[in-house]
Amino acid sequence: MGWSSIARKFIRSRPASPRFRDQGDSHGGEPDPKVEKPFSDVSSSHGGNYNPNDKKKAFVGSHGGNYNPNDKKKAFVGSHGGDYDPNSRELLNPFPVTTETRNNGFYEPVPYKDWQYPYDARNRSENPPYKDATRRPLIGPIERVSEPAYLCLAEGMKIIKVQEWRETSGTDVSLEYVMVSYTGEQFVTDNDKNSLHAIGQRAALAAGVKAYWLSCSCLGPDTETEENVWRISDIIRGAFEVVIAVAGPVGAKQRGKLPVGLLHQWGDRVWTLPELLLSPERDIEDNNVIGQLIDYYKGSVILSPLELIATALACLGRRHTTQYLRGDLSYSLMGLLRQRPNARKDDSGFQAFARLSLANDSNMLLERLICLLPPEPYAPWYSFQDHWDASLWDIYPRTQVCGIGDDDTVILDGARAATIRWKSFKRVILRGNRTVVRQIVEIALRVVTPLLITAIALLAVGSSLGSSSYSASYKAAGGVFLALSLTVLLLSPWLIQKLYLGKVWNAQPWFFGVEGYMPLHEIEKKLFGADLKRLSWSTTTSSLSRHNLLKHGNFANYCEGQDPTSNKEISARVQKALRSTGSQEKIFTLVDTYTMTVTLFAAVKPPVALLACGEEGGMQRALLCSYDWTNNTMYRETVLRIETPAYWRMSPIRRVRLGLQTRAKRD
Repeated sequence: MGWSSIARKFIRSRPASPRFRDQGDSHGGEPDPKVEKPFSDVSSSHGGNYNPNDKKKAFVGSHGGNYNPNDKKKAFVGSHGGDYDPNSRELLNPFPVTTETRNNGFYEPVPYKDWQYPYDARNRSENPPYKDATRRPLIGPIERVSEPAYLCLAEGMKIIKVQEWRETSGTDVSLEYVMVSYTGEQFVTDNDKNSLHAIGQRAALAAGVKAYWLSCSCLGPDTETEENVWRISDIIRGAFEVVIAVAGPVGAKQRGKLPVGLLHQWGDRVWTLPELLLSPERDIEDNNVIGQLIDYYKGSVILSPLELIATALACLGRRHTTQYLRGDLSYSLMGLLRQRPNARKDDSGFQAFARLSLANDSNMLLERLICLLPPEPYAPWYSFQDHWDASLWDIYPRTQVCGIGDDDTVILDGARAATIRWKSFKRVILRGNRTVVRQIVEIALRVVTPLLITAIALLAVGSSLGSSSYSASYKAAGGVFLALSLTVLLLSPWLIQKLYLGKVWNAQPWFFGVEGYMPLHEIEKKLFGADLKRLSWSTTTSSLSRHNLLKHGNFANYCEGQDPTSNKEISARVQKALRSTGSQEKIFTLVDTYTMTVTLFAAVKPPVALLACGEEGGMQRALLCSYDWTNNTMYRETVLRIETPAYWRMSPIRRVRLGLQTRAKRD
């Protein structure tokens, strides 16, 4: 099957914000003729505006800077593909033409700016001036308590306010207590709660203390309940001991279960994990992930802040709970950490976790999290799995999350970015060695026309002189010039190849995007005019990249990128993507002219920009992002691993509002 039946039409529409134009149907919305284009294929230089009257269009700068006419070592050689410049006089001019580089030799920049306030900023001065003065800041931790506000006395099972009891009894001694831990699935009715009080009373008397604590009775009135909930971890730490109560309500599904099964049900809840980890005695043996946390709190294992949060969240994510707030998962984790942001009812699960992560020394957890590529497209935000099996600590962030946005987004600063061009292929200017042979060929090709004209003129003058003594001299000189010019003309195809072909030392950086699969030879014909074997498939850039072992010359372990469609599974995905619509997976081809590599990747929406945010395993983690102009947000569609030299050819971008979930899931 030819590539034309596989590769689709280039995507011509690119997304735009409300202040921009060219909002295509693939990104939603109608065009606004009053606004500018955000992701148009501008020809502006890096750090300046495009001048349509500027005739210096060729990329003739030196490596990493502007062109130096005194540099005789290297020259920029234009490709055969792309737009022809009718004003070019290079073949008639034997001297180098001084021109400017495009974007100073950088990729196309991303014209983006975020105008909105964050939901919560890392720096409090950047938060919006809320009219509600009671709203607490991000780093406004809940104070730790040394004892509960309310307790139940074992004698008479009376609920008391601890501060009032101390004033009445005239003592400053702390009241020791036993904490009763249970799950609401097993104790539902009022009789069940009475049973809990009886269990608490017996446990307190057996331990030799005067009181016990039950969450169903000791959280205080409704005005204090919510705040006391987030201090349960302090209550666990201060308890003399923790007693676990299990039961199977009559008529419920739990009836008839063995005590071990009921205990497993208790341990499967989100809120009981902190009670297990923070209790004075931890006699439960567990060889799984929970065992690492138990060993950490016993002091036999040391976990970094990053490992502690990642391990604890992995345990909590597998547990069940009856939702009280959307951020319950993060609020249960909060009890295990030192800093505790104030709980908010309007927090989503991700926002609660992001606020908790920023409030604590989490070793840049969020910055590492955004660089992961989940194996499943719609994995939950707390999934720390990566397609390349990298751990969070394997990633070294190059950015900072400076705030939290609405709709489960983060405000990212310090990234480098590049625009992906979908409209068409553009002329790519290449650079090769300016060798002595190339200089001779350049001069020969440039002087062949004047030489031919001179030869014709000399022969004409010699013929006009008849039998004069000068006629033979003119004819002889004209014959020599004619022979030289005809020789150059006959050899011109070979000479042009000698001039323009050969090893490429540098190229103008571009990212070209094609929807669908396109083979290398067709891409090269579009870029260079012929299949010159300059491009190669990437080895480990995307989840679809493939490579194999190849013996190349003296190298026995040569790593060569393979055509991904040589894999039957990927080939089937490519064929399936031809019929994909809406939120179904699509296949795209990305061409990088700087590294001369081609990458096949899967995404739901076409990405318009590439954001480089971290480093891992000697490669840069780059986020391919689509753009939603309705909320000025970039959405992570997939993650690539690009070569480090390409990172330094990208321009810094202003703060970006980034969504970790794909736009398809949000829509």
